[in-house]
Amino acid sequence: MKTFEGSYLGDEEKIADDACMECKICHHVYKPEEGDDYWQIAANTPFTQLPGHWHCPNCDGFMDQFMVIDRNDIL
Repeated sequence: MKTFEGSYLGDEEKIADDACMECKICHHVYKPEEGDDYWQIAANTPFTQLPGHWHCPNCDGFMDQFMVIDRNDIL
């Protein structure tokens, strides 16, 4: 069973493919259109399609520690 204190409660169906996700530990933002160079994730990879071993590239936080954020809130 997945647990999560944040915005999608572990239900990946609630995450749009273009959703930006913010680590609640270090505030790193995963942007699907950019992918992730550290983990060699291609651009346009939705958060829900990241491999199970993926962790936050800044703090090594687990995927369930990420929250859906509004694109307008990204600096």
